This record gives sequence, structure tokens and C-alpha cells, in this order.
Amino acid sequence: MAATEGSKRTATAFSARGVGLGTAGLVFGGLGVGLATPILVYCGVFMLAVFMVSCIWMLLSVNTFITRFPYARREVVPHPLTAGVPGMVTVTIKSDGSRASRWRRAVTQSLDIREQAAAELTGGMGTKASVSRDETTLTLSYSLLPAKRGRWPLGPALVHSADPFGVLWSDTAVGDAEMIPVWPAVIDLSGTAGALMGLADRIVLGARTPSPDDASLRDYREGDDLRRVHWASSARRGTMLVRSDERAGRRPATVLMDLPREPAALEWAISASASIALSVLNSGHPVRILGAGLNPDVSRHLGEHGTEAGRAALLDQTVDLTSPVSQAAATNHIVRAARQASHDATHGEVIVAIVEPLDGDALDALVPIGDTGRAWALVRTTAATEQAARDTARALRRAGWRVATVATTSDLTSVWTTLLSSGDIE
Repeated sequence: MAATEGSKRTATAFSARGVGLGTAGLVFGGLGVGLATPILVYCGVFMLAVFMVSCIWMLLSVNTFITRFPYARREVVPHPLTAGVPGMVTVTIKSDGSRASRWRRAVTQSLDIREQAAAELTGGMGTKASVSRDETTLTLSYSLLPAKRGRWPLGPALVHSADPFGVLWSDTAVGDAEMIPVWPAVIDLSGTAGALMGLADRIVLGARTPSPDDASLRDYREGDDLRRVHWASSARRGTMLVRSDERAGRRPATVLMDLPREPAALEWAISASASIALSVLNSGHPVRILGAGLNPDVSRHLGEHGTEAGRAALLDQTVDLTSPVSQAAATNHIVRAARQASHDATHGEVIVAIVEPLDGDALDALVPIGDTGRAWALVRTTAATEQAARDTARALRRAGWRVATVATTSDLTSVWTTLLSSGDIE
């Protein structure tokens, strides 16, 4: 849930009727005086009187609202939002608690309130809001249907008022705009996590069989809790080691994410990576995501302090991810992440990679991970990159990876389940 309070800013303008009325009043009054025609003077004075009354009405109306309703609060539930999952916004504007006069009640009933929201939060459609009002509170409620991962502006609320003659109108901004985070859409793969982690425990023939300590230890990194240092293994190895998972049998996992440069493919890769990572997390195993925009030097496994906290932290990492600026940058990101994962894979970590067709440097960085027998990969393919994707999959298989090629239009659940059950698919 997010809430915000803010100040009020008012924009006032004359309507076309107001401009015409004021201009006509001056013209008629001037002509009446110049031509010594009383009827024209009376018409001009009447028009200007209406114009002035409208201005006074608007001044009192806006001042009444500002003084009577000084407090504004916005709540977004859930917070953050998730792409494709409806949310609800409630804007509450409360009065100062003073006794309402008949004039103030009349003004309150004439006010129209609405909220500004980015198209990415509404699915490109208008919002249907319900407004409730009483002597102390104005409440605006409407639903959102976020369509895209990211951070998108919401607000401020606008209270619209106009005089009875339609001469002036004003929009009073209530509260401040805020950036609402939207998590990526995810697919429920929780039924596959047990198969993934179970297969990882049955090390394939030829892979190094780690000791019980190895399966839960990794090198110390700056910021690690010293209470998690495994001193016996550190003394034996000659380097400081920490427990990567304090719960016995809870093997950690890493998801390597190679971000494409095409917007649609980018969202698919982030969604697929988050879905697989969450399935591991929901099964009780700690997990992390490495890739573009995520610094492997400060990465940590999530889920050690509770599944819900880990889920929120993992999805928060994906909100601001963007495509690499160039293919060279994308290669550098995946090489760096692969090297970090390769180091930890030798200590029993499960590795899952969601990658584009790879060049030589990226393949060279990923190949050593296959020796552990605990490496799975999804290689994204398109009509233009089909051969390159097959070449990448073939090279990874030769190195010991279990690999599937997959299109963004494929059913991820089906492809992932088949990969875990049969080992390799084209």
C-alpha cells in the first residue's frame, strides 16, 4: 500500500463563454457611452456584472475547498502493482473538521474530482471512478490494470469546479504525483521447482560430487554476516567461506538473465527469469538473479529470511531493468554474470540461464558451468535467429547443459516442464 499527502495547486481559466461575455460587456458598454444609448450601457453593465459575479463565485469556491479540505491521501493496493493484475486506487480528501455551513455543503456537492494516471497503469483505457462525498470527506475510488513493467506516474488528483454561468473553471491539484512501481507478469511454475532441485541433487555421471559442506558454502563477499562463516572449511581450504544457505538440504540457485534489445523480447526474458526464480523461492530454496543491470558483486541469494520478503525483493530488482545499450554491452553483462555463477556452481549451486543466441565470449563463459551437471538453459529463438539459437543450444549441450530453444510465443510452462522431464528439446 502506498500513501501520499501533498499541497494544492490551482489552475484557473476563462471559458469561451466567459471570454465572449467579458468582451461583449466592454464593447456594449463602450458603444452605449459613445452613442449615448442607455440600453447598450445597461446590457454592457449587466454582462460585466455577471462576469464579476462569476469571478467572485469562483474565488470563494476554490478558497472554500482549499481551506475546508486541506488533507489529501492516496492509497494504491496492492503496492507494488503487477502487470496484468488489477489494482485499486483510493484518493481521500478530508476536511479540517470545522462545522460545515450550508454554503460549504453546496460548494462541496458541486465539485468534480478525477485522477491522472499513465496509460501504462490503465491499459490505455479510461478509468471509471466512483465518488462519494459527505460533509467531511471526498473519496475517489477507481481500478487500475497495469499493462507494462516499470515505474509510471500516478496523480495528482484534480478537483474541477466552475461557476453557475460557465464563465470560469478551475482545476485544483490535490496531493502530488508519484511513481508507481509495476512488477513484471509472472507465470506460476511452482509445480516444477521440486523437479528442478531434485534433479540437481542427482548429479549426472562425470560431474564432481561435492561434500555436504561444499553444497552450502561459497566464498566470502564483502557485506556477508561474519556469523555465517564456516571456520572449519575456511581453515581447510585456506580461504574464507560462508554458508550460502543455513537450512540443510536447501540448495541455492542462480538464474542468469541475458536481456534482449527488443522491447517485447525484453519483457518476455524478464518475466521468464522471474517466474523460474520465484518457483525456486516458493519451494524453500534461496535464489538470485544475475544479469544486465544487476551487479553480481553485490548480489545475494533471496529467501533466507522468508519467502514473501524474498519474493518482493526479487521482483523489485526487475522493475527498473532496461535493454543493454549495445550487443557488446549485452555480451559483457552475461560474461560477467556467468563467471560469477561458474564460481558458485562448483559449490553445488543450480544454474538456470535464459539467454539469446550467444557469441564466442559468452559461450566460453557459460561452458564450464555445464561440467557440474546442474545447469539448464532456455535459448530464445526467432525466425531470424533460428540457426544461431540452434548453434548455441548445441554448444551448451556438448558442455553438459540441458537446453531448450523457445520462442516468446511459446507456452513457457510446457517448455520448462518438458525440459525438466526429458532433459533436452529443440
